[in-house]
Amino acid sequence: MYPQSNNLYWLGINAPETELFETVELLGSIDDLPDIWGGVICLNFDKPDEQDHNLFLMLRQPKLWTWAVYVVNQNRYSECLCDGIFDEQSAYKNWLDINQKLSRIPDIAQVEPLIGWLGVQRARRIKPLKQLCSLGIYQYPIVDAFYPDLYSSHRFVLGETKREVLEPDKLIDRIRVCKQCNSGHLNYVEVCPSCKNIDINIQSSLHCFTCGHVGDQQLFLRRGKLECPNCLTQLRHIGVDYDRPLETHRCNACSHLFVEPDTLSHCLNCETQTETAELIVQTIYQLKLGQLGEYVYQHGKLLQAPELSIKGKVDAGYFENILIWLNKIALRHNERHLLLSMYLPRLEEYSNLYGDNKMFALLDQITLRLNGLFRDTDICCQYKQDILLVLMPKTAMASISVLQDKIEQLSRLIEEEQFEMHVSAVQIPDPAINEGTKIWLANVIGDIYAAR
Repeated sequence: MYPQSNNLYWLGINAPETELFETVELLGSIDDLPDIWGGVICLNFDKPDEQDHNLFLMLRQPKLWTWAVYVVNQNRYSECLCDGIFDEQSAYKNWLDINQKLSRIPDIAQVEPLIGWLGVQRARRIKPLKQLCSLGIYQYPIVDAFYPDLYSSHRFVLGETKREVLEPDKLIDRIRVCKQCNSGHLNYVEVCPSCKNIDINIQSSLHCFTCGHVGDQQLFLRRGKLECPNCLTQLRHIGVDYDRPLETHRCNACSHLFVEPDTLSHCLNCETQTETAELIVQTIYQLKLGQLGEYVYQHGKLLQAPELSIKGKVDAGYFENILIWLNKIALRHNERHLLLSMYLPRLEEYSNLYGDNKMFALLDQITLRLNGLFRDTDICCQYKQDILLVLMPKTAMASISVLQDKIEQLSRLIEEEQFEMHVSAVQIPDPAINEGTKIWLANVIGDIYAAR
């Protein structure tokens, strides 16, 4: 039964007297935190950076998700990590409420920290924090605190939202990021619609009605009057002798005249230039516990591995329908397509050996590397937890060796010694697919497992 001790732990300066708590235990550092479930602590530092650093370190402790955490000086970072500004009465009430919920959890050591943190205090939210110094602009500090090895907390919450472990609570922002490196640091620059050069100028042009000459207005100014530089006719009245054509821009690279320039996005991180329509739109939400997360919290089941968020990924049913359709097209028009499979044989073993946090970080790395390999026209599906299928239209079996080389090169970049991936491929069309996609895919996957 919780609580185990009725103490208020205080880290920092100016520890108060207390009436509701038994004692106030003053801590010298994070290392002095007691190894207990369901405590309450308040941080009070003069310097915001010192408070933020200690909050982050504190929440990395395995049992701190069960604590009620407060600060004296609130800021944008602490709003994402703690339960608010310290008030003894509300802190005491919240601490009792959390401990009452903890007492109903059958095996508290098996609860995933993020789900437990949201489950024991339903007012808690996973809040995004805008940080202009970061690549993706927005980060989720509470996710970074619980899973410090993740490459991207945004990608993590995206995957968990798709699995309904998390659920959007409030829309915070919508941003566009580079399709190459996911950087949000973009510069939008006007370019020539013909040659895409940025060296363009706004130009005022005149059109002589007498000879039809069109040119820069400055060239028509002669001896204090407007005079056509081609036919030397004096231009007195606009609409009678001359007018101003619609072209208002001139490219200094190709001399193209145009009305509206195009706009390109220039990534300030990787130098990639992208059409604005091709930028990746990221929707930033504040999140709460989702339907599956609620089930996991209530029933104490461990999280399954998150899905690999490969671009162009579809669910299993949609993938099966696409496979049937593409197979019929291939049979009718004598085309060749490729079904590539990537098998992670040691994923479950890896999770059991190193825990879910390390597994999340590994999948994050795999996703990052593979996203740069596939084409926009490829269709991906995580058909099993440890098997990713990629349908590659108009790709011959002769390409498999090239693909394997690329995947091997990417695999060597993954910073895990235990990482192992098996790659194989099947040529399409196959008449057997039309007789039953599920059975055909089951045979393909059975061969993959058997080949291990």
